[in-house]
Amino acid sequence: MFHVSRNGVERGTTEAELIWSALLAIRSALPSTWTIEPGVLTIQAGLRRAYKPDGQFVITAPDGSKATVLLECKAVVVPRDVAGIAEQLKQYAKAAEEGGVKIGGLMLVAPFVSPTTRAQAEQHHLMGWFDLTGNLRLRVEQPAVFLDRAGADRSGFRDPADRLLKSLRGPAAAKVVLELCETSVPVGVRDLAARAQVGAATSARVLELLDREAVITRGEDGAVTAVRKRALVDRWSRDYKVLASNEVIATLDPRGLSHALAMLRDEDSRVVLTGSAAARAYLPQGLTAVSPLVSLSLYAEDPIGLMDRLGLKSVERGMNVLVMRPYDDVVYVRSRRVEGLDYAAPAQVVADLLTGPGRSTEEAEQLMTVLDTSEAGWKE
Repeated sequence: MFHVSRNGVERGTTEAELIWSALLAIRSALPSTWTIEPGVLTIQAGLRRAYKPDGQFVITAPDGSKATVLLECKAVVVPRDVAGIAEQLKQYAKAAEEGGVKIGGLMLVAPFVSPTTRAQAEQHHLMGWFDLTGNLRLRVEQPAVFLDRAGADRSGFRDPADRLLKSLRGPAAAKVVLELCETSVPVGVRDLAARAQVGAATSARVLELLDREAVITRGEDGAVTAVRKRALVDRWSRDYKVLASNEVIATLDPRGLSHALAMLRDEDSRVVLTGSAAARAYLPQGLTAVSPLVSLSLYAEDPIGLMDRLGLKSVERGMNVLVMRPYDDVVYVRSRRVEGLDYAAPAQVVADLLTGPGRSTEEAEQLMTVLDTSEAGWKE
């Protein structure tokens, strides 16, 4: 059974309200011939009360087959919490099955479950989640259930006392992200700040956010000991958008991309290629790109002057060269020279492709696969 739709926002963030909201959402998604009701677990005698979940539902199919879904409720949940939650739910399930109860699913319930938290839940084999913005996932093998509802990617719940950094928007955060993708670990907060050329306080706040999002691992002294670069750039791309974070001019070179590339080799001002052309520069010789090169994307310190020197014309449609004034000079500092042209750092290129138009996401995936063979941390 498969169901996909879009949920609305429901209110009420106490544990009881969350459980009831989850039950109603699942009930509304199931066909009328199915039922779902609150359940009561009988834990095997002798086991500790700690093995009692926050809630449980019993789903009954039209043929009478049943499955119990265990719920763990959290007032606030961040990605780094998921591993512990998953282990706790698995302990609940083990205790219940020792008592003769068939457990069909494990579910996380919270006011908001972020995209990164959902990704962590899948990685740790949780079969479901629910939040009050409308995100709902439930997978049960027997009886066969798969519910998938899309809600919000950003929380509408705000605690005025919460001063933690929530976004990677802005040049300072970008500098830390790019440095983490380039630098060797372990690296401490102050050392990272010096390398990224940001304040120590900024470095500390960004690392705290990335730690919550489970894209870095930190030691007891706070130093970064591992970086999940693919997850890091993906998280950055939720706040950074290539066409929104930079000043963009769509242009046309009437003589084609080969002319533009040839002219760029003799350009004296700072120009850095990104996007499809940069992805190709980082592919090993002999590997064919997943899509043909139909346009150039580049950062320029003097966009108008560059357009004049290359003979580029501003256009509303039919562009083949995207000229951008960058969000920060870090795109120049982190650039790499390949065969006479400067290209943005791989992490910057990936982020630009992930948030760019057309088949750029496929190009980003290809580039990350290649990077995984030469640089640690790009596997996940």
